Amino acid sequence: MEEILREGIYWAFMGRPFEVLPFLRGKLLSEVAKLNGASEDARLEIERLLKELEGLYKEISMSEKVSEEQIKEILAYREKLVKVVYG
Repeated sequence: MEEILREGIYWAFMGRPFEVLPFLRGKLLSEVAKLNGASEDARLEIERLLKELEGLYKEISMSEKVSEEQIKEILAYREKLVKVVYG
């Protein structure tokens, strides 16, 4: 998952902040469904986190350079997403 988040940083900086999100959304939602059944709470939490990530990627796309803080902020979502998916 960290690789996907890092790839998102790359695409965002290249001016295409939404390239990775559909792939990430599909992967996470299928994993949540597989592990948590039809947990609406887990699905909604994944969607909320992805919406936040989308905003961060958009912010990066408007930056002249990617800061270390932005990278850390994006990568912190790995732990949040793993917690929702795997409990």
